[in-house]
Amino acid sequence: MTIRFEALSEKHRRPVIDIFNYYVENSTAAYRAEPVDYGFYDNFLEDAKDYPGYAMIDQDDTVVGFCTLEAFMPIKTFSAAAEATYFIHTAYTGKGIGKKALDRLEEDAGRMGIGKIVVNVSDDNDRSIGFHRRNGFTEYGRLGRVGRKLGKSFGIVYMEKTLGRGTS
Repeated sequence: MTIRFEALSEKHRRPVIDIFNYYVENSTAAYRAEPVDYGFYDNFLEDAKDYPGYAMIDQDDTVVGFCTLEAFMPIKTFSAAAEATYFIHTAYTGKGIGKKALDRLEEDAGRMGIGKIVVNVSDDNDRSIGFHRRNGFTEYGRLGRVGRKLGKSFGIVYMEKTLGRGTS
């Protein structure tokens, strides 16, 4: 599938929030308990202010997902690490889009001098944990049963990938 990356902008507000809200309402992949309004998109734009943030667009000009890097910790001491976030429209999962998003974020991270990418994943999201493992991430910690959503408890798995520069 051909995907192009567009910097997050106002025109992506509705489709990005709609994709995010699907995961809010149907899974523990997005941790929020209630759907967010379209104003929440400003948080994604703020995260992408000094870091890359993209809408992923298919050949039909449909937003099929979004991805961002943001500060791991917003202090200079940790500027060589960044946190990645990506959500893919459910109709487009399993088609390699997540890998393309990760590759793009890794390229951008390298240009920015970022040597480590971290993610946090719901511990019941086996697909995402497996995806990250297959793509070079290792687990560095867990918080068990810290969340409750959709009638069940869940934890968080913290994963990291060293890119070969910056941190080691």
